[in-house]
Amino acid sequence: MSEQRKNSPARHRPGGGPPGVGGTEKPKNFKLAFKKFLKELNVIKIPLILTTIFSIIAITVSIFIPKLTGKALTEVYNIARGQENSTFTKVISYLITMSILYLINYLFNLISQILMGKASVKVAKSIRTKLKDKLNRLPLKYFDNRETGDVLSVFVNDVDNIQSSLQQSLNQLINCIITVVGVLVMMLTINVWLTLIVVILLPLALLLTGFVLKHSQKYFNRQADDLGAVNGHIEETYTNQKTVKAYTNEDRAIAEFEEKNSRLYESGQKSNFYSGLLMPLINFATNFGYVVLSLVACIFILNGLKMNPQGVGFGVFDFALEIGYLTTFLNYSQDFTRPITQLAQIFNVFQTTLAASERVFEILDAEEEPIFEVTNTLDHIQGHVTMEHLYFGYTPDKILLQDVNCDIPTGKMVAIVGPTGAGKTTLVNLIMRFYELNDGKITIDGIDIKTVSRSNLRQKIGMVLQDTWLFNGTIRDNLKYGNPNISDEEMIEVCQSVKAHYFITTLEHGYDTVINETGTNISQGQKQLLTIARAILAHPDIMILDEATSNIDTRTEILIQKAMKIAMSNRTSFVIAHRLSTIKNADTILVIDNGEVVEMGNHNELLKKNGFYANLYNSQFESINE
Repeated sequence: MSEQRKNSPARHRPGGGPPGVGGTEKPKNFKLAFKKFLKELNVIKIPLILTTIFSIIAITVSIFIPKLTGKALTEVYNIARGQENSTFTKVISYLITMSILYLINYLFNLISQILMGKASVKVAKSIRTKLKDKLNRLPLKYFDNRETGDVLSVFVNDVDNIQSSLQQSLNQLINCIITVVGVLVMMLTINVWLTLIVVILLPLALLLTGFVLKHSQKYFNRQADDLGAVNGHIEETYTNQKTVKAYTNEDRAIAEFEEKNSRLYESGQKSNFYSGLLMPLINFATNFGYVVLSLVACIFILNGLKMNPQGVGFGVFDFALEIGYLTTFLNYSQDFTRPITQLAQIFNVFQTTLAASERVFEILDAEEEPIFEVTNTLDHIQGHVTMEHLYFGYTPDKILLQDVNCDIPTGKMVAIVGPTGAGKTTLVNLIMRFYELNDGKITIDGIDIKTVSRSNLRQKIGMVLQDTWLFNGTIRDNLKYGNPNISDEEMIEVCQSVKAHYFITTLEHGYDTVINETGTNISQGQKQLLTIARAILAHPDIMILDEATSNIDTRTEILIQKAMKIAMSNRTSFVIAHRLSTIKNADTILVIDNGEVVEMGNHNELLKKNGFYANLYNSQFESINE
């Protein structure tokens, strides 16, 4: 089951236009990202070696085919000229050999592709597993300053990017390198001088490519920014349609969209111009070189025929060329230049991959929850909680809670009240060890919670949050989330006690009703009753309720208050109250302001003091009366 949350969507990553043309996202530290990326490839070391070997065999075999074609053409030419040593048997043998080589090339290419496909999936699985394990070890403060969508984007977009890059780009990289080296050797075996011409003409295409890429980068970056602005505006506008309509700002929203869309149009036009310009320029340079090479090769052939009318070839350093090698060499020249231009594109894609890897490593290298020596366990606890000289701040320079002291006897209900931002939720988060104290200690039955494992501690504490956190799945699955071993009888009994059983039975499938992805097929109050029942079914010894009724109507609140009373019975409980009328019966009320406990006592005692609590309590009723 995936958790039902209000997640921001995965954000659009920079980069527009065709791959390798522009908008390339670069890593912040190429060397470090590359080093860590290589380390992740250790899981596919053997498949990678095998892929390289099979690719070498496949490409080496394919490189020989054009030369055999040239031999066959030369043989046919010699037969036509009546050369005695030339026969169709030789031509057929060349053709058979070529067919065998084509088959070998196909098989080994297929094997290498399959191996690389499996290897890329294995790497992606390994990275996702590491990310999942890492997230479970990260403290909550890691997520406080990060958008949920950014974390999701790493899981989805960045890992997918790494997988596809490994499957395609890495294989292409291997093939390109082997092809360039192999073709260069084959060209040299045919004619050194023609090979030098190819090598000299090659920089022309590379210079044109570099020129276009240099001038197009800023336009693709601008297009990516403008696209992000348009997407952000659409998301913001249409997820808040009610607000837009309520303030009659439709025309303003349309005007803003038109402005952003116009900027996107302009940047898109310029970036598309450059992307469209690149390939024609490269083709021009390539074709120009092709014409020059063909002209020189023809001169070499004519020179060779003058020197040897029988058409016999000369050495590789001679200004001569067998007629059959004309097409062979021209094919080799294309096979030589094509991988080099592809290498530039692959490098750009690889940079984007390293940038994605860098974001993965930022999570994997993040500071984890501090580990303390586990010397105790919480078994059958009574629930006596003490807080001694607590100091805490989300950052070291900003202390939120200062010298908090409190002693809560077993089975008592403690209400925590105070203005927004006073530190109420922070205090219960410290009890759960979602954050670690700067100083002081919290004990349960005299045992410092730092000396027990976090999992052991949290198993003893039930928590009901203001936000109703449910999961995709059935009501039954959600109720058993904290304790999968409970019986259906106990589940129904608890649901009856918290007044949830009735509405569950009115649903079409009862306890097997599937809560949809958005949780809209049940009401907010019904979801809250389910979270309370879920907490009770986990059999906690201590209960925490964090403003569980703040977003509930008055009638539903009465039901939830009764459910909360059942949940807190015979348990030490902490209640963060938004409506002070709901905690009048609390045994102890902690009044927090600016991170300090300014008052402590029961409802009547605090009213008699006519202090901070009394002002809070009376102000709520004054606002209601007004």
